[in-house]
Amino acid sequence: MFQQGQVFRLTRRGSDGSPRWAYRYRVGGRTSKRIQRGGFKSEQAAIEALERALERLQRERGLVEAPPLRDLVDVYLAQHDREPETVEKLRWLLGKAVGTFGHRRISQLRPAEIAAWRMTIPGGHRFEATQALRQVLARAVSWRLIDVNPAKQGVDNPQRRRTEKRPSSHGANSMRSRASSGRATGRLSSLLRLRDCDPGSG
Repeated sequence: MFQQGQVFRLTRRGSDGSPRWAYRYRVGGRTSKRIQRGGFKSEQAAIEALERALERLQRERGLVEAPPLRDLVDVYLAQHDREPETVEKLRWLLGKAVGTFGHRRISQLRPAEIAAWRMTIPGGHRFEATQALRQVLARAVSWRLIDVNPAKQGVDNPQRRRTEKRPSSHGANSMRSRASSGRATGRLSSLLRLRDCDPGSG
């Protein structure tokens, strides 16, 4: 048993004669609707699919709260182990997305609005700013805070034609960014711990 779900081997086999696996879970208590998916080639594949399904269910119930984009960006930059100049350039590029979507939870971002936002950025750094946003949201996918990257699916990003000079960074802004990074790191750590909590067996 896995929280509200169960993995089991099916009686029928695949076309090659090998066993097939399935999972099932309930969306609520024992009397609630039961979801079942099958046809997995291994027990491990079924387990991983079940875990993803349960994580989605937890997010839908609000048991795992996706952070606002600004908090995710702060955490990402705090953990970005690169030269300071590289981090500052990335911070500058991400500031364009944070300026528009910073208050929004990443689970609420939609490809259509990201595509529209992209076209508001001057062509000289449109490509890099979009790539930077994709990069951060890809990390959110790997952390299982969201299922798909809304800055990638359905958002075209052709190569830039020229590079626009970015403004130099300011020490005071960097100090404020580092302070907010520490607060955001603690916040995201709490969210990730909450993700691992058992929501109750069904």
